[in-house]
Amino acid sequence: MRTRLSIVALATAVTLTAIGCGSDINSSPSVTATTAVAAPTAAPTPAAPHDAKTVLAALTAAKVGLSGGAVQSEDTDPNDLLGRPNGYLSRASADMPGGDRDGDKYGIERGLVIEVFPTAADADRRSKFIQDTLKSMQILGTEYHYRAGGGAVLVRVSGKVKPSVAKKVQAAVATL
Repeated sequence: MRTRLSIVALATAVTLTAIGCGSDINSSPSVTATTAVAAPTAAPTPAAPHDAKTVLAALTAAKVGLSGGAVQSEDTDPNDLLGRPNGYLSRASADMPGGDRDGDKYGIERGLVIEVFPTAADADRRSKFIQDTLKSMQILGTEYHYRAGGGAVLVRVSGKVKPSVAKKVQAAVATL
């Protein structure tokens, strides 16, 4: 009985070794294949993501009427969403013709806000939340929403801005 168990154990060990190393003596070990896949030259470098500062600079260069542009930090973000779970990665704001220059500093009522999210789905949720809130509480006003950066960049324009000016922003966002 003891001999039979030893034979079964030996056979199992040989089988596992053969599976782990490959049964063909000429095949290359799997470790070599893994090492080759992990080589730095094999992986393409992803494109740099948009950030709010870059989008603000592009929209300013497009001459859509922005002034007083500012990039928000943790200390100046009026929504306290910057860098937080379910929040945005970066945020910027600017004044626009038609916006309320007496509105809250960095607020949408002044004209324009740029919010950059980790994914397009995150930007979708934020846009939907804002639009649903504005529809249910019409006293809060309206906003135009435009998307860039594969959808992860949400450009918000105050509804106080004239439609002709908002269309210029829309055209500029489409080129990003």
